[in-house]
This record gives sequence, C-alpha cells and structure tokens, in this order.
Amino acid sequence: MWNLIKSFYRSHRIGSTSAKTLLWIWIKKDLSKIKGDTGVDLAGGSMLNKRFFKTNKYICVDIDKSKLDKGKSNNLDAIAVNSKIQDFLLENQQINLDVLLCVQTMGANKFFEHDEILKVVTYMYSSLKTGGSMIFNVGKEVGNLDLNVIENKLSLMLKGKFKYIDRQFYGFLHESFKRPIPRPIIFILAYLMNMLSPLRTLFGLKKDKLYFCCQGKL
Repeated sequence: MWNLIKSFYRSHRIGSTSAKTLLWIWIKKDLSKIKGDTGVDLAGGSMLNKRFFKTNKYICVDIDKSKLDKGKSNNLDAIAVNSKIQDFLLENQQINLDVLLCVQTMGANKFFEHDEILKVVTYMYSSLKTGGSMIFNVGKEVGNLDLNVIENKLSLMLKGKFKYIDRQFYGFLHESFKRPIPRPIIFILAYLMNMLSPLRTLFGLKKDKLYFCCQGKL
C-alpha cells in the first residue's frame, strides 16, 4: 500500500492550492498524449514538470540558476538552460521543437514582462515544428488588459494554426488558506473541479486563470 501511495505522488503533482493542482492534472493528461524528440519546459525551475513529458529529450529553461541546478541534480538526463524565455525562443527559432510548456509564468510571475505575453506565445508557435504542440497558462496579472481580452486576442491569433485547441478558464480555490489543507483534500477538490467545469470558476465568478492546450501545428 505504501509503495502505491509513493507511486501516486511521483506520477502526480499536488500544489499548495486546488487550482494549481487542477493545472497539474490537465498538464499530466495533455502531455501524456504528446510524444516526439524534444520537449522544452519554459520557466521550468527545478524541473518538477519533467515527470509529465513523454519526449526523448527534456530541456528546462529558467533564469534562476539555483533552481536549475537543483532540478539537474535530480534529473541527470535533463538539459538545463539558464536563460530568459524570450532570449531562448529567439535564439532557437529554427530548432523545430515537438512540445513547449510554459506555465505559472505569464501573468503570474513577478519577473516576467506581462506586456509581452502575446509576443512570447508568437515565439513559441514559431519554434514548433509542423505537428508540434504547446501548452501554456496565463494569470490575471496582465497589466492594463483584462484576462477576457487576452483570451480573445490569443484565440484570434491561434485560430486555424493547430488541429486542436482547448482553452479553459479557472481560478476557484487558487489562493492558499491560513491553515494548511491536507494534500489528499487538495487533490480531491482539484479532481472535482476537473470533473465539474462550473466549479473551476465558481460558476463564472473566479475567472482568474486561463489554460491553453494547442496540439498539432498545421
């Protein structure tokens, strides 16, 4: 039984909140369908998302070298790149990647230039090979733009460029409570939100996050 529990926690990622855990549930589900040679985790930090990648090679890009070093120590087969997202994408426009992941950064991380969200998504698209896929999310810290406006701009920009595009608003239970919640409870709440879509935004009242999964570049 203990081995089963440990295996479960290795294959899943449970965050500090149910909304973050919902994000990891989606990433696990979507990345498990995408194979190929090279996958890149943009702003991947200590490589906690590596478990979800099914590509032959895993590249983690981050501006924090200490996090990269920590991730590399636990994932010796990973390739660590100490770089800004924009710089890496511009320098590797012809690399023809199979998978790109960028989460918990755009509209979320204080070190990211949030006015460059559309530019970064354009760079991501340009770096993919035909048939490639990309997954990203956007938080509500988007400067003067409303998240609904960002969604409209991204949807228009990406229309007709992939075989399949899934986009979801979420945000309910994305803040931590004053008292820690047991990890199993966090996962159960996240799983319920995954199953019952109205709960993801508390019936439209908490549209604080936006998730995009774009598969099969045309």
